[in-house]
Amino acid sequence: MKGLILCAGKGTRLRPSTYTKPKCLLPVNGEYILVSIIKKLVAAGITDIGIVVNATQGEIRETIGDGERWNASLTFLLQDEAKGLADAVKSAKSFMADSPFVLMLGDNLYEGDIEPLIRSLDADHSEASILLQRVEDPSQFGVAVIEDQQIVSLEEKPKSPKSNLAIVGVYALTAAIWPVIERLTPSPRGEYELTDAIQMIISQGGHVAYSVTEAPFFDIGTHERWLEANRYKMDHDPKNFADRSDPDSKVQWIPPVIVDPTALIMNSVIGPHVYIGPNCVVEDSILTNSILTDEVRLSHVHAAGSVFGSHVHLAEQEIQEQPARHILGDRSTVTRLHSDPQNDDSK
Repeated sequence: MKGLILCAGKGTRLRPSTYTKPKCLLPVNGEYILVSIIKKLVAAGITDIGIVVNATQGEIRETIGDGERWNASLTFLLQDEAKGLADAVKSAKSFMADSPFVLMLGDNLYEGDIEPLIRSLDADHSEASILLQRVEDPSQFGVAVIEDQQIVSLEEKPKSPKSNLAIVGVYALTAAIWPVIERLTPSPRGEYELTDAIQMIISQGGHVAYSVTEAPFFDIGTHERWLEANRYKMDHDPKNFADRSDPDSKVQWIPPVIVDPTALIMNSVIGPHVYIGPNCVVEDSILTNSILTDEVRLSHVHAAGSVFGSHVHLAEQEIQEQPARHILGDRSTVTRLHSDPQNDDSK
């Protein structure tokens, strides 16, 4: 069994945060999304892992390396052009050969156990197995229709969903996927859909197993979902509740918080749900529900629901009574000598 992680997407809905970095390298609870996925595969006994990237994403290979630190072997695979999930999977055909594999999306975090999904391939003599979860708005996902405990149809992001069972971004696939991918035509969205490929397996009489999970999963496609995933992971990590009292720095900590040892925090109120990354400097500020990636400098800032990219500098003349929301991409600099909450140009 091998693993495959798709990271070639451009992350347009996460701009400006993804203008200069791949979304799989965004931190959640202080850990890159991609690293969390690699660890999950390794925990399931999968150590031979392919990572699909595009031609502009050399940073992923430079940052992640060969996987040795997680007892994994990583192979980077190139998707020439963004033409959909099925096309991204096709980029891994030579790497996978005839091996079954677990596919995970590089912008999704699934908190459940993936081993039952793997076992279902053999137990049910299936060509594929997919993970489903009931959601409030299935139109944002691939949707499965179940009759008599069998999947009868799959549809990608339907305008009028026939069920509330969304496809979670975790799949167990066999070599049966390759011939159907070759026969795919672009969907109305102009993409080669993995949902269509699995539907084709069903239509030609193949068996696709499924399981319905209630474990949390996060499709980190927007800043709101990124912050939601960060809150969940922080709430479930005991180290984020450690006592950080330091009378010399005059900082009030409201857990959960996670602060890189290289960060400097002075005369501030931090938390809950705040991640402060490497080499950040925060002074005279109030921060809640926010992510500071690295090399961020904040002064007299009152922020909530905010994301600060690498090397962001934000300085106010004085701290405001009400919090503001800031979404600032890498290397943004904002200095306001006369703060005006009615004219906040940093959103």
